[in-house]
Amino acid sequence: MLWFCIVRLEKTDTIRCIKSCRPNDVSCVLDPVHTISHTVISLPTFRDFTRPEEIIFLRAITPTYPANQADIIFDITEGNLRDSFDIIKRYMDGMTVGVVRQVRPIVGPFHATLKLEMNYVMGGVVSHRNIVNVHIFVSEYWF
Repeated sequence: MLWFCIVRLEKTDTIRCIKSCRPNDVSCVLDPVHTISHTVISLPTFRDFTRPEEIIFLRAITPTYPANQADIIFDITEGNLRDSFDIIKRYMDGMTVGVVRQVRPIVGPFHATLKLEMNYVMGGVVSHRNIVNVHIFVSEYWF
């Protein structure tokens, strides 16, 4: 199994690795993981935390034709030790979006790495999976 990685330096630093299987590598072909990404986000300590804060938007690419469209299931599988985050599914501008929210106040300094999964399910089976590792740093300051 080979992974090709792309680095994007924008508002947040992102590294995305894409799987590439060698010919006749059955275990690679059967592994549903297609991409693994790492990104970093910095947050302040929210002084007046009264409602969930939307911090990350995961856009899922789906086919144009609904008959071929997979059900996309978003999940936080690791790193949510204090249950400070959740992920909800929304439909925005014709796209399926997973919205990661901070649902509990966090007083910094604090660091967590959330492992997020986007599972594309067809006929009850995961056809492929994209993993996003989000490194979250919360400052002790509110500004």
